[in-house]
Amino acid sequence: MSNSHLFKNFQKSKIKRPRDEIEPEDIILDAIAQRKEVDLNLSSQKIEVHLTQKIFLTLGMIFLIGISFLFFKSFQFQIVQGKSFLDQSCKNKFLLQELKTQRGIIYDRNFQQLVFNSQSFDLICNFQDLPKDDFSKQRIIKNIAGILNEPSEELTLKIEENNKKGLREFSISKNLDINKVIILKIRIDELNGFSLKQSKKRDYTQSSLFSHLLGYLSKDTQEGKAGLEKYYNKILEEKPGLLQTERDAQGRIIAQEIIKPPESGRNLILYLDSALQQKITEVLSATLLEYGVKNAAAIALDPKTGGVLALVSLPSFDNNIFSKTLSEEEFRGILENPEISFYNRAISGNYLIGSTIKPLIATATLQEKIIEPDYKINCQGGILLKDGTFKKDWKVHGWTDMRKAIAESCDVYFYTIGGGYGQIKGLGIEKIKKNLELFNLGEKTGIDLPEEESGFLPDPQWKENKLKELWYPGDTYNVSIGQGYLKVTPIQLTVAIGAFANGGKLMRPQIAKAAVDEKNNLIQEFQSETLKENFILPENLQVVREGMRQAVTSAQGTAYSLNFLPVSSAAKTGTAQTSREGFYHNWITVFAPYENPQIVLTIVIENVPTETGITNKIAKRVLEWYFQKEK
Repeated sequence: MSNSHLFKNFQKSKIKRPRDEIEPEDIILDAIAQRKEVDLNLSSQKIEVHLTQKIFLTLGMIFLIGISFLFFKSFQFQIVQGKSFLDQSCKNKFLLQELKTQRGIIYDRNFQQLVFNSQSFDLICNFQDLPKDDFSKQRIIKNIAGILNEPSEELTLKIEENNKKGLREFSISKNLDINKVIILKIRIDELNGFSLKQSKKRDYTQSSLFSHLLGYLSKDTQEGKAGLEKYYNKILEEKPGLLQTERDAQGRIIAQEIIKPPESGRNLILYLDSALQQKITEVLSATLLEYGVKNAAAIALDPKTGGVLALVSLPSFDNNIFSKTLSEEEFRGILENPEISFYNRAISGNYLIGSTIKPLIATATLQEKIIEPDYKINCQGGILLKDGTFKKDWKVHGWTDMRKAIAESCDVYFYTIGGGYGQIKGLGIEKIKKNLELFNLGEKTGIDLPEEESGFLPDPQWKENKLKELWYPGDTYNVSIGQGYLKVTPIQLTVAIGAFANGGKLMRPQIAKAAVDEKNNLIQEFQSETLKENFILPENLQVVREGMRQAVTSAQGTAYSLNFLPVSSAAKTGTAQTSREGFYHNWITVFAPYENPQIVLTIVIENVPTETGITNKIAKRVLEWYFQKEK
């Protein structure tokens, strides 16, 4: 008889038997019952147990709770967490891998490749994986030092210093040459604690020649950080694909499928003529060295399309340096090096432009009907203002009309038409500003490069608010000859002169011509954009063009040296005073051929210790070469 059966009978009644009828099993049961009576504090000495309703309910509740718990866990595993477990199972079965491809290439107008994609290798040390005993550790370090051709003591010190900084993984050597990479790959399994890290690398041909144009990438993210690399990052960047690999329970590959194909970045075709870029850089660099100066900029533009044929800013920099991780000390050394500059003077330099402003002031005078172009003003070397100030000209020009004033750069003439003198009222600063704004001075040109500056057009309100001073007639005279508070960038001046070259259209400068795929199929064409047109009367435009032409053809013209070019040209020179006594910004802007212009060339050299037109010499050499090449 089982214990459970016995307890059921106890609940209904007591069991009584004569002693002679008690079987051995009853003795055992009786002993059990007696122990139960003691446990339950029963007074009866008979073999009997009462199973109360409370006990029954307690046992039932325990059973019910247990069953409920099991049911809940089963529900949780199968229903609530079932999807999670299924997903995890699928993850173990299906592996997704990113498929890399290539960033777009950049070409010049003649399909000369300016950037290349390659791989770089760094040697990485993981301190925690180095052998614990010094003998084994030093043996490996000596082997590494031998491969790198470095003293083992220096390598040990480098490892210890990085470890003290709390770095557990750090680079030992970056951009390893291919011979060292091959040796390390062969022996890497025996060099515990060291590994090779492979990453993408962007290589720039003739880096300092194009660095301000092309820019560079972030080594870590491979995103464009400057220049065209930044401006056209969305077009140039690759779009990685996805490879799905299916494995069995033992990890063996069952199948592979490309579920998203990778897309290479689009290639860029530029308006840039890399040969012209190189020639300008060579001639400009030689001139800077000759005169002991360092800073200059030059821009060549196609006036019909706005296409940028060349854009030079000196000093330059090697954009390949950003393909590796620079230490703080290395980066500081680069920033402090006077031979290196990340500042793109061609689009960001805010300059006094001197007499190169005069074609624009002459145009404003004609548009506002201040005087007729043939009206002559007698230049005696300067004008005397009411306050006793003498505004000096650079020489005596005698009787001068507008064409001669532009050709010989007569300051007295432009003082008169700009600020007024004698019987001539002059434009005044408000009309000067209004007409300069027609050429988009004071605004960015919209060139497809980041970091462009907008220049600055001053007025009386600005001076009062900023300097707490009144605007004087002398301020207007200064602006009339490109001095004073006026600031213009080289690209702004080039675009403005381009309007005289092309018949009155203000074109947005454009470096990139088109985006193509790997097979050179056209993806996107960057259309020329006309910012403004018909804002200058044709007859007024022609007068100014003739004045610029006369600057080249007249023996007294400031650009007479260009008269001996193989093609006709028109030009305006400028010399702007600087804050340094005896130093000048030297300018020239020229377009050629005069009858059907193909190029506008603007050059500025900063802080030249002479007033002579050294930019004229540079322009002459560059244009001679350019038109001989074009033949």
